[in-house]
Amino acid sequence: KVLLIDDVISAGTAIREAIQIITSSGAELVGIVVALNRQECGKTKISAIQEIEQNYGIKVTSIVNLDNLMTFLEQHDPKILAKIKEYRLQYGE
Repeated sequence: KVLLIDDVISAGTAIREAIQIITSSGAELVGIVVALNRQECGKTKISAIQEIEQNYGIKVTSIVNLDNLMTFLEQHDPKILAKIKEYRLQYGE
């Protein structure tokens, strides 16, 4: 049994590749944990996490997400917050 742990999920490409390696070796993937969910769209208009959960039937848990980070930055660094908002308009869900 394998619990996949990753630092960040963006479009989900690296996690999909890891799932392929894990399952092709005969191991059982039981869950995925990511430190930061950047809340980006996957290959479709739903989030990368939703796509992975639907396509593989595996629960994905994130420790924090982009919304959490943006809330923190509202009080601590408005300049970076503005850049993240621009980024989210382009890639966000």
